[in-house]
Amino acid sequence: MIDLSTNYLGINLRNPIIVASSGMTSSAEKIAECEKAGAGAVVIKSLFEEQINLETAEMMKSMDYTAHTDAFDYFTGTSKHQHIDEYVELIESAKSRVSIPVIGSVNCVSPGSWIEYAGRLEKAGIDALEVNVFIMPADAEQDSSSIEDRYIAILREIKRHVSVPVSLKIGPHFSGLANVIKRFENNGANGVVLFNRFYRPDVDIENMKIIPAKVYSVQQEISLSLQWIALLSGELDIHFAAATGIHDGKGVIKQLLAGARATQLCSTLYRNGISHIQRILVEVEEWMNRHNFRTIDEFRGKLSRENVRNPEIFERSQYIKALVGIS
Repeated sequence: MIDLSTNYLGINLRNPIIVASSGMTSSAEKIAECEKAGAGAVVIKSLFEEQINLETAEMMKSMDYTAHTDAFDYFTGTSKHQHIDEYVELIESAKSRVSIPVIGSVNCVSPGSWIEYAGRLEKAGIDALEVNVFIMPADAEQDSSSIEDRYIAILREIKRHVSVPVSLKIGPHFSGLANVIKRFENNGANGVVLFNRFYRPDVDIENMKIIPAKVYSVQQEISLSLQWIALLSGELDIHFAAATGIHDGKGVIKQLLAGARATQLCSTLYRNGISHIQRILVEVEEWMNRHNFRTIDEFRGKLSRENVRNPEIFERSQYIKALVGIS
């Protein structure tokens, strides 16, 4: 009998399919649909640092805080509490309806006072917390070390307020990606999700306007996370989850062979419906049957750098071979 269970962040999942933070996880009803469709876990739609701060700012626009200091302090706290209250209610409602792990999600850019509210999410019942750090290295005055330090500061502050497992969902824009993930591990991160899809612009050439590019991923985008998970999963103890470009059972299998503990799906479920999870699970089971695997642990990491005969396939020598034909 095929066993699809996996351990991610120290949490046992019935299978490695996680529905990523999205509109599909924005209500208890939708989360229940994810469970029914076969998901192993869900990441609740992100609570944004800016949402809390913007809501507070909007309420304060018309208030003369120099004349109403007490009222200003009261409404500042109330608006923040209100937004957190709604998120806590979503967590509690989801936990009361499903048995699969529910992972909270915060999307942030700084280690601000908002982190103090993370403890409330833990008390509401989240099984883990995914911290989606969205820092684009577009400031010419900031060097790479200072940007990396911001990630570490956020992680350390989060770990001070929660005891549940914490993962970081990050983009690929690091000059020393292996080293920074090692730093995450050393500072208490239980997992890392590769990779975050940053906002991508496009250009409307007729109206000469900047417009949003397509938000859905394509299968070709799997290569980047696949490469880095294969490179690092055998080197570090931190758990890896793969995201972006995973559209079918083949994509899930590839990431598990590279060493991923779990895979996060989003675009393919928007395109094909939440029931697509079942088709993906069937594809994984059929592949395992063909290759005589009974558990995921039997083949996880089989193609990571530490387990292949020619590990240079992941690095520069293979790149040169492909481009100039040197053997």
